[in-house]
This record gives sequence, C-alpha cells and structure tokens, in this order.
Amino acid sequence: MATAVRNCLGVDIGSDMIRVAHLEMTRQGPRVLALLEERIALEPELTEDKRAQALARQLQDMLKRGRIRAKNAIFCIPGQSVFVRRIRLPRANPEQMARMVRYEARQQIPLPLDKTIMEFQVFEEADQKEVNVLLVAIKRDFILNFMKLVRRSGLKAMAITVSSIALYNFHEFNTSGRNLLESAKSTKSAKKATAKGLTLFKKKADAAAAVAEPEEGQQEAEFSYEEIQAYVNIGASLTDLAIPKPGQARMIGFTRSVPLAAGNEMDRVIREKLGLADLNLAREVKESQVAVLSAEAELEAAEAGAEVNTKASEAATAVADRLIAELRRSLDFYISQPDGVAVDGLVLSGGLARLRHLAGYVEEKIGLPVTLAEPRHEQLRLPDEAPENFSSFVVAMGLALQGLGLAQNQIDFLPEEIKTVRGLQDRKLEVGAMLVMLLAMIGLSFNIGSAQIAELNAETRSLDAQIGRYRENDVRIAESMRRHEEVRAAVAQVVGMTTDIRTYQMDILVALMERRPPEMLVDNLVFRTDGIILMSGWARNNQNITSFIMELGELKDFIYEAKLHMVSPPMRDPAQRFNTAMVQYSIYIKTFYPKDRLRMIGERPLAFNPPPPSVGQRVPFGGRR
Repeated sequence: MATAVRNCLGVDIGSDMIRVAHLEMTRQGPRVLALLEERIALEPELTEDKRAQALARQLQDMLKRGRIRAKNAIFCIPGQSVFVRRIRLPRANPEQMARMVRYEARQQIPLPLDKTIMEFQVFEEADQKEVNVLLVAIKRDFILNFMKLVRRSGLKAMAITVSSIALYNFHEFNTSGRNLLESAKSTKSAKKATAKGLTLFKKKADAAAAVAEPEEGQQEAEFSYEEIQAYVNIGASLTDLAIPKPGQARMIGFTRSVPLAAGNEMDRVIREKLGLADLNLAREVKESQVAVLSAEAELEAAEAGAEVNTKASEAATAVADRLIAELRRSLDFYISQPDGVAVDGLVLSGGLARLRHLAGYVEEKIGLPVTLAEPRHEQLRLPDEAPENFSSFVVAMGLALQGLGLAQNQIDFLPEEIKTVRGLQDRKLEVGAMLVMLLAMIGLSFNIGSAQIAELNAETRSLDAQIGRYRENDVRIAESMRRHEEVRAAVAQVVGMTTDIRTYQMDILVALMERRPPEMLVDNLVFRTDGIILMSGWARNNQNITSFIMELGELKDFIYEAKLHMVSPPMRDPAQRFNTAMVQYSIYIKTFYPKDRLRMIGERPLAFNPPPPSVGQRVPFGGRR
C-alpha cells in the first residue's frame, strides 16, 4: 500500500459472515468507530458472477444501515489460496534484492511466475549479515475474479492482503509496547521500491523501543526469554494459524490455513444428530444449547445445574476433536523446523471461538494455556458499546490497521495496473500544486527584470508540456484498462490449484511418525524427487519392522508400496547409543506424488525396483536425489 489514510475499513468476507471494522487515526491513537457483522444470505445455485454481485450489494446495504460513509477499505483473501514462504538472503540494495527474490521464487513457488502475483517484504535485524524475506504469491486469475466483488462494492480498495497475515498484524499490534503514533509516522516515511511487478517494503528498526539499562557492575544478559503465542482464528469454513518468529524482526514465522469447516461442520452434524429441518435451526441450537464436553463443562453442570443439549454437544465435541488434531499436527510440524521453537500458549479468535468451553477443551487436550483474543493495547480506543464478540473481528481489525499504517506486514495483491494509475494520480496532484505555486510567483513578480520573467515563462512552458504528457499517459492507461477488461472477460474458469509439494511432504511425514512403533529409531529420512522415500534406522527386533511396514500398507492415500531393503542381525550400535543389541534396517517407500511433479523419462515414470533384502549382512544405506 502506497500511503496510510486517517480513516479505513477492514472488510472480511468469509463463507458465512461479512465482518467490517471501521477505524480512525486520531492524535491520541487509533479509535474503533464501528464493528459490524452480518450473516451471508445467498442462494447456493448462484453463478460466480452473480454471487459477487449479490455479496457487493449486501455489503453496501450493511454499510448504509451502519451509517458508514468511509470509502477507503482493505480486503482480504483466504489463506489457503496463497503460497507463503520465509527465506533468508544476503543484504542488498532494492534492485538486487528484487532479482534475488525472483530467482528464489522460481524454486519455491510451484506455479509459473507470469501467471502469479508475487509480493515480498524484507525484515532486517541488527548485526545480521542476512535479512528475512516474507514471500507471498497467488494465482493472478484468482485476484482478477476477486476484483469483480471489489469493484462492485463501491469502495476504494487500498490493498488486498491475506487473512492469516491480517490475523498476525492485529496480534502484533495488540501485544506490542511501542508507541503507535510513532509507528504510523515511520510507516508513512518507509521507502518503497518496485521492480517488474514486485513490491519491496524495507522495514526500519523501531527507534522508540525501550532498552533496559544493566545495573552498574552487572553485564547485560546474553539471552532473554521470549514468550511465543500461536494465534488461531476459527471460522465457518477455514481455520488460520499464525505464529510469530522469535527475535527482533517482528515478522511471521509460520502460517497455515486449515480447510476444516469447523463452524459449518458443527451445524451439519447437529442437524443430523437432532433431525432438524434446516441448518438455521441447527445453528441456533449450537449458539444457545451447545457446550463442548470438557472437564470445565462437567464441573459447571454439577455446581450450577446448567442444562445443555447433550446430543448436540457430543456432536460438536467430535468436530472440536478434529480441529484440535489439525492444530496439534501444525504445531508439531512448526516445532520440527530448524528455526521452530516451543509454543507457550494459544490465542483463539473467530466466530467459533465463542462456543462455550471450547477454549478450556483445547487447553485440556493440547496442554497449553488458551485464551480468547481481547483488546490490550492502551492506545486502542473502543466504542462506548463494545461488542461482546470482539474476538470475531480480529481479522477485520488487522485489515483496518494496515490501512492506518500500523500493520507490521504490508502485503498488497492489488493488480499492478491499479497501482500504476494511482501513482500517476499522485503525480498529477504534485504537478498541479507546482503549477499553482508557479502562477502565484508570476503574479508577484511583475516588478522584477525581464530576464527573470522570461525564465519563469520558460519554466511555465516546460510544465505545460509535462502536463500534456501526463494527459497522453492517462489516455493510454484508460485504453489499456479497457483492453484488459475485454481480455479478462474471455478468460476461462480458474483452474485447480497445484498441490503444494511441501504440504504434501508434511502430511506424509506426520503419517509416518504417527505409525512408527516406539521401539523404532529413525536415523535418516530422504524424500527423492521421483516420489520414493528412503528410511533407515535401528529397531529392537524384526517384529517391530514388520509391524511398521504393515501399518504403512493402510495409508492408501499417500503410499503405493513399502519394501524392506536391508535388515541386520542383532548387534551393538557403533555409536553406543543403546544398552542392548539392536537390528539395523532400511526401507523403501513409494508415494503418490502429483503427476506433474514426477520426473518422466519419455512417457515412462521412474521404476521402483529396490534390491532384495539382505539378512545377516550390513548394507550401506543412502540414495541420490
């Protein structure tokens, strides 16, 4: 986003609800003017174009009823639609950085760059030779289709960002101790470099951060403890997870959007369990009579005699169990990364976070403190009648904060032609101001010499010529936008998104670790490009290995075949890690990789012919990529 504004809307359009946060920047800090939400009421058989038209009309009516006249708005897209990567690169000037990021993007993003919109943001740390780069990409056709809704809404889109990034932006703002007024000034003065459709935002160090002075004769501690919270936004059809990166960079360390329709799924199972006529009745039961069956819920029922719908609560608890399983998988994967750290707690937000005893149930199952999102920053001012469901507006608040220039991550997926037009409009305002100043100077300079008057006339002619060029550019831009609309109208439906290879590998890795017996130790695990996994290690006996291979045969969605490559007789580990004799093994596992990811020889896939297992002889284990 080029500049920050004083008044901005954060528009979060989900699959079930529309939420709007209206924020204003004042001399005392940001102020929340309104928080609006409304359930989406659309017919399921609408086409994509008519659905966008109906959503835009409902948004306009919603703002009209809320008496909101602001036009500047930040929109968001679901996190499952984007590719988010975090990479480290050497320090460089903006032009060199753009080239390095484009090169890395070819390796990281499984889509052609000419069919994507890619944005990145650089985060610097003091005394570090390298910088952290947040790289985000999305299919261009997805944004062009989303712009149909944006244009029909009647709002001026300042930026389009990602729901998981907006979630992180709110919590980073909410928990920071920095002066927000100073942060807004530094954001407005930040330099922005553009190279071939890539926008580079260079983060400046926060000059207002307080640093504790060590006492006399006492050295400052080399390491300090930093509490890491995982932020979880539970929606009707999507659950966003954002974890900050430890350190002074103040950037996202891990994001994941789980396509688990927790809210909608609860409505469906409650309807089936109770035999209700439609989902609206099931939703009313969920909001008024359902409590997740946790230890806290049992204690409340015993002490206060609270009545709940037992059948509906059991169905909702089963969906909560699946949600918790996905959260645990994501946290385990994050911790297993080279720079992953243990998470100290979870902060829940979203419409489903308000379900009775859900927070306590998640805390009980995961074993970490769980709280609901609430406003904490002392400079954030809320309306006199703040809604009880504040946690539902976390994403919308994060969007509006980006419009005010208070967001740490400034990712913007607006099409490049719109950014270009706004840049030219800004230049036209500057030229107009220069022209007014020049005319005023001419009016005051009638008494000066003829030579100076001739020089001013020459400058006037030069400015007139420059204004003429800008007008010609406006005509060309208008013609280009007209042609772009014609081409976009003829584009076919959005093709299915390519499976993210890293997410696919993560799912396979989690499945392998869940089925590995405790008596088996994995020393080496290699993912080959032809879809074969090479796994080796030590086991207590042959029965453990045989049982593990049989377990792998049940993973029909991931594994095609698993074969034993080598097994040794019981022996002592040369590294002396075990107090008893163990057997050494190696296993070949063939997986179902996406077809376009396999390396093909002509029309033939690479063969899967591991050598026969050898017993009684140690065979060196390994494989070339």
